[in-house]
Amino acid sequence: MKFIEIEWCSPEYQSALELRHEVLRAPLGLKLTAEELDGEHGQLHFGVAEGDELIATLVARPHSTNLVQLRQIAVHPNRQSSGVGRFLMEYCEANLRERGFQEITLNARLITLPFYEKLGYEAVGDVFKEITLEHQKMVKQIGGEST
Repeated sequence: MKFIEIEWCSPEYQSALELRHEVLRAPLGLKLTAEELDGEHGQLHFGVAEGDELIATLVARPHSTNLVQLRQIAVHPNRQSSGVGRFLMEYCEANLRERGFQEITLNARLITLPFYEKLGYEAVGDVFKEITLEHQKMVKQIGGEST
């Protein structure tokens, strides 16, 4: 397994879009919309590759010099519960820390709360609905003071 940064509009980015659709949208009968993809050129894209295959991906949207939001976190269905997600998150957090970010936020589907809690994320606020599913905002300090 190899942690990679994915360049916007590259072949790897296209693979990431396909994986995100397969894991996050298709099961709900939804598609990624142009609105959702708008602005992704200014965001950070990361993944885990095994050989030529992208097996996990996420998008990091900076909100300030200290705060970044992780979104569209997807692991190939055949690789879920195998440590790939943890690998992606740990390397991503280290990369973001090196870039100077101090706090990470994400909106987790309720079914994934135990995964993020094991990684040190804490639930904040009330449960809310997003793309037809209940979510929980979660945060984690990765260095320095919170924003």
